Amino acid sequence: MAHFAVIGLGRFGSTLARKLYQEGHDVIGIDLDRELVQAIRDDATQAVAMDVRDKDRLRSLGLKDVDVAIV
Repeated sequence: MAHFAVIGLGRFGSTLARKLYQEGHDVIGIDLDRELVQAIRDDATQAVAMDVRDKDRLRSLGLKDVDVAIV
């Protein structure tokens, strides 16, 4: 099982995050839009609404442990 971060949960990002999660991978989905984050909550290990330019908050998510980050 791999650990993925999907940054941007629009049409492509949300579809990718759901597929990866369904295949048994750990997925953290990140987007600024709270509605997009809410829509994927049940289809990801973790879903976070935040501005990815906030470096301190980004570090607090532990993204250094992901195997792949998709933006």
